[in-house]
Amino acid sequence: MEPMQPAKRRHGDSNHARAERLPTEAGADVWKVALPAEGGRAAARAALGELLAAYLGTDAPPELSADANGKPRLAEDPGRLAFNLSHSGSVALVAIAPGDAEVGVDIERIRPRRELVRLARRWLPAAEAEAVASASEGECEAAFYAAWTRHEARVKCTGTGLSGPAPGPEVEAFQLEVGDGYAAAVALRGGRGRG
Repeated sequence: MEPMQPAKRRHGDSNHARAERLPTEAGADVWKVALPAEGGRAAARAALGELLAAYLGTDAPPELSADANGKPRLAEDPGRLAFNLSHSGSVALVAIAPGDAEVGVDIERIRPRRELVRLARRWLPAAEAEAVASASEGECEAAFYAAWTRHEARVKCTGTGLSGPAPGPEVEAFQLEVGDGYAAAVALRGGRGRG
């Protein structure tokens, strides 16, 4: 898909100057947003609203509602755009796709954790869990966080949650490069020639 561009705002440039568009082949735009040390969640939601307003060509962020699974949608004309938000540490990611697609995004700040193999076996698909289990001690953390963000992005794409049914092969995940200390992925289902 051709990269989408936010529509021109009616009253000058949008306020999402702190947002940087990441390169991806996923068929969705992914924006990286630097968050303040305090109030990161509110800042992430504000950035989502600003970006959606820019894409829709409106002055104010659109109203949002939730679908039957609780996944956020545009309240008015929900088929116009698909979007998803994730934040961790000082970074948020906003994924925006055409309305004929579903999109999910996840970012995790990498931090030392114990029992990564146990977590992988409990929550990840078998092949991903096995990749984490077979990784060398020095690679286990990176393998876990990469697999986790791909899985979480796919689950968020379908809106079923971690305890719901696993997404099928029509939900494709793409790893994102967001900087040292983070792992991230975006997932897409449907849209422009995809499943």
